[in-house]
Amino acid sequence: MGKRILIVDDDALLRDFYSKVITSEGYTPVAVGNGDDAIAELEKDSNFVLAIIDLLMPVRTGWELIEHMKGNDKYQDIPVIALTGLAASFNEFQKVEDVCDGVMHKGSFELPEFTAKIKSIVEKKKASR
Repeated sequence: MGKRILIVDDDALLRDFYSKVITSEGYTPVAVGNGDDAIAELEKDSNFVLAIIDLLMPVRTGWELIEHMKGNDKYQDIPVIALTGLAASFNEFQKVEDVCDGVMHKGSFELPEFTAKIKSIVEKKKASR
């Protein structure tokens, strides 16, 4: 099994798209539709090289999930790319940028930028071990 990436998005089409992209880059996607399912996956096995998390979801928001992850010793070191479709205020955006390893706006990023960001973060994590 390749390096695992957790994908958390309530949009099934986007989960499928991200999964295909990640698979084509040689990673193993684990895709779930909400923050509670993500926590269940993390509890089963927290060996992820990256988490890609939509900020706006039902059940538990992406931000709540990120706060939960960063507050837990078992998976606080998993790098996070936050995905957002909303124009956040400067303060909100700064808060997310300060905590996450990357922030990407849904619908306004190019595929090469997305894959380059994933590789960069995974390589940086590998180098810091």
